[in-house]
Amino acid sequence: MVIIQASKFYFLKGGAERYMLELSDWLESQGHEVVPFAMQHPENMQTAYAQYFPSFVQTERAKIRPGSLRTFVRLFYSIEARRNMAHLIEDADPDICHIHNIYSQISPSILDALKERGIPVVMTVHDQHLISPQYNVWVESFGKDYSKVGIIRGTLSRFHKHSYLASFAQVASYKFQRARRVYEKNVDLFLPPSQYLKDRMIAGGFPKEKIRVVPHGIDPDIVEPRFDSDGYVLFVGRLSEEKGAETVIRIAGMLPDISFKIVGRGPEEARLHALGHAHDNIEFLGFKVGDELKDLYRGAKAVLLPSRVHENFPLTALESMAAGTPVIASNVGGIPEVVEDRVSGFLVPPADLHAWVEAVMRIAYDDRLATQLAREARLAIETTFHVNRNREGVLRAYEEVTRQQAK
Repeated sequence: MVIIQASKFYFLKGGAERYMLELSDWLESQGHEVVPFAMQHPENMQTAYAQYFPSFVQTERAKIRPGSLRTFVRLFYSIEARRNMAHLIEDADPDICHIHNIYSQISPSILDALKERGIPVVMTVHDQHLISPQYNVWVESFGKDYSKVGIIRGTLSRFHKHSYLASFAQVASYKFQRARRVYEKNVDLFLPPSQYLKDRMIAGGFPKEKIRVVPHGIDPDIVEPRFDSDGYVLFVGRLSEEKGAETVIRIAGMLPDISFKIVGRGPEEARLHALGHAHDNIEFLGFKVGDELKDLYRGAKAVLLPSRVHENFPLTALESMAAGTPVIASNVGGIPEVVEDRVSGFLVPPADLHAWVEAVMRIAYDDRLATQLAREARLAIETTFHVNRNREGVLRAYEEVTRQQAK
């Protein structure tokens, strides 16, 4: 089977790209041919298909600069991306296209090219942007839900990147795509990883018969669990407001006898460093990957996931559980489908600081409980969240849409 894997980036940018790249590697190991499609970018991996990638557009910083008009237009539609996808289909002759996050940098214009040529499409839904101009929806205690906001109110709120311009572009392009029903018409199957997101999509008007929940998974063989620890509590994630690293710093301030390690980088990095340097028990480690990150997971007493938004399906939780480390997480979004309260960790109201402190203390000072939670966390990876279950679900989706196409 020849499978196009389409995403914004063709390098390890974030969770969506990691999922796409790992799935692509596995599909190739099973004898399938994987054809990437992404935006041009200097960090992209080498591929013979780079000639088909649409040009780079800058969306990280919301400022008017040369090329801003092209970036704005691509939020709505990209003739270039559609044309390049058409050429790729002609040359690669794919059986199916699996899309991931294509919103701003590529645009759903490629779906028109796929539809015209009869290529079935499945989409892994990594965030909430299909049903909201926000990629993540704030927990009520921390921010407003702008999923139904109008263009004027959305623009004035500066909800996106704290910018009038970026917020206007985000809401206007979202309203445009929803009015066209471009995803509903052109995607054959949606694959959200959580029941939470499926329910949100149905409430947002997506047809339930086109939605299949396929939870993410992880290979338990990539890390050997320890079921003990080096005594510290760990945070791994982007240093941005929605991930809640500030909560970790506040917890550390109330528990000076416990060490906390923070892994990651992001836009809040300088501010968080300034807050954290007031506490001797906090260590900022920067960005970590590979064996170094695995060892940090394995050595932690617990991993904190203090999300301030309704997470879809956090891969950090799976990585922690695979290492035999319990998770203390916000009880929001799809997280309760991953972390079972008092079994593989604790679920905590995200704004209740005292509940966070209590959960950390219970694991830090009760070795028997910590070991029990750690073993249950690992067991969940070996059974419920084994990567093979995810891959089987993806292959079933491929078979379903190709079978429908053949009728």
